[in-house]
Amino acid sequence: IAAYGHPGQEFTFYEIDPVVNRLASDPRYFTYLSDSAASIRVVLGDARLSLQTAPDAHYSLMVLDAYSSDSIPVHLLTREALRLYVGKLAPRGWLAFHISNLHLNLRPVLAALAQDAGLVCLVQQDTSLNEDEQAAGKLPSLWAVLARSPEDVAPLLQTGAWTQDPGPDHSRIWTDDYSSVVRVLNW
Repeated sequence: IAAYGHPGQEFTFYEIDPVVNRLASDPRYFTYLSDSAASIRVVLGDARLSLQTAPDAHYSLMVLDAYSSDSIPVHLLTREALRLYVGKLAPRGWLAFHISNLHLNLRPVLAALAQDAGLVCLVQQDTSLNEDEQAAGKLPSLWAVLARSPEDVAPLLQTGAWTQDPGPDHSRIWTDDYSSVVRVLNW
């Protein structure tokens, strides 16, 4: 993500693991952070806890990419977490969730949270890769973008790659007191 930075932009990364930060910041291994044209800041600690001190209505885009492992941080996919994210989101801002996962289908979780919060939920399932994309190392992915209104995400809808997810007919919302990964297992 840092590679997409332009002069004048500010990127804040929230990272729980200091070893990951140390490796990502060491130009012997990676230069994405040091080569970025954007101003880069890394906040160490649990993202949800650390984000509480960020200014309200500050971020125009928040990318959440913590869901690809076998053990997902459920506390980052709850009603209370989403309320925090929306509070930190600038007007017309987007929440982008990378929810690719071999074992869990997190799409209904995000769609239900969006519906519960009165947000729009778009999804892109980028799974049809041509040979050139595969040769370049691209992997299939699933993304969900949440925003306050359809107008906010109109540019995504115009691409044809994104579809609006109206949300499940009935699904129990994940909260700080309830979640069930069994219900979203890919059997």
